[in-house]
Amino acid sequence: MCLTYTCAVFCNWDSLKKAIDVIDAAADFLAGTKRVIFVPALFFFFSLIAITCWLGSMACVVSLNEIYPSEIIPQGKDLVWDDNVKYMALYMLFGILWITAFFEYCSTFVVMVSASTYYFNSNPSEEGSAEVGLGFTYAIYHSGSIAIGAFIIALVRFIRIVFYYLAKQAEKQSGDNQVVKYVVRAAECVLACIEKICDYINQSAYAYMAVSGDSFCSSALSAFILNLKHMSKFVFANFLAKMFIIIGKVSITAINIVSFYYIMKFGTKNLEEGDN
Repeated sequence: MCLTYTCAVFCNWDSLKKAIDVIDAAADFLAGTKRVIFVPALFFFFSLIAITCWLGSMACVVSLNEIYPSEIIPQGKDLVWDDNVKYMALYMLFGILWITAFFEYCSTFVVMVSASTYYFNSNPSEEGSAEVGLGFTYAIYHSGSIAIGAFIIALVRFIRIVFYYLAKQAEKQSGDNQVVKYVVRAAECVLACIEKICDYINQSAYAYMAVSGDSFCSSALSAFILNLKHMSKFVFANFLAKMFIIIGKVSITAINIVSFYYIMKFGTKNLEEGDN
């Protein structure tokens, strides 16, 4: 594996330099724009508010069912789901998935716009500044496009949740049938792959939209054609970038382990089991 990786590095030296430049530019962007860290936190807070309101609303919807004393659990309650209430609950489930996906992609889009302004405001002589406020302005302007991508990913997630529920019911009815379990696992894997593909297409569209300002559909098409045109370069550059990130994580973990080992050995001197 090391030999194959080394050969790939030498054969694709230009892609390696591009991958290193991307990582270096991303590090410079984060170092010079620390306030962008609060963007995901802000939209996460919005998501918490939406989920809190949704939980209260869902409780009200569930209470519309017929409620009877439980015959199994003392002082417990059993629900008899009405079909209309069930449809309302599914509708609300899809709604919260759509809202949370919308906030998630809003955060991503704001960061992408900030990074693009940082790039275009920079030159070889000096580094520019990122316009995070402009990212929020563009997010409001392109809220319809962001909602389309959020709708797609929410639909896939909704299908995964419904399938997971139906699969669990099928497993219970089939007993310990291994064939059913294998079919369910394979279908879950396929749905997970579809979600990742849709998420990658959405993020590519938002990246192209952050630079060009086009609509979602045209940006998705342009980003898809761009990925097809430079598929090998993008794949290799992403692979090398991820490898460097993995190497960095492993190095940090190893340094921490070795450091704490010598601290415990020579500093606290409590390596032996039972020492205080």
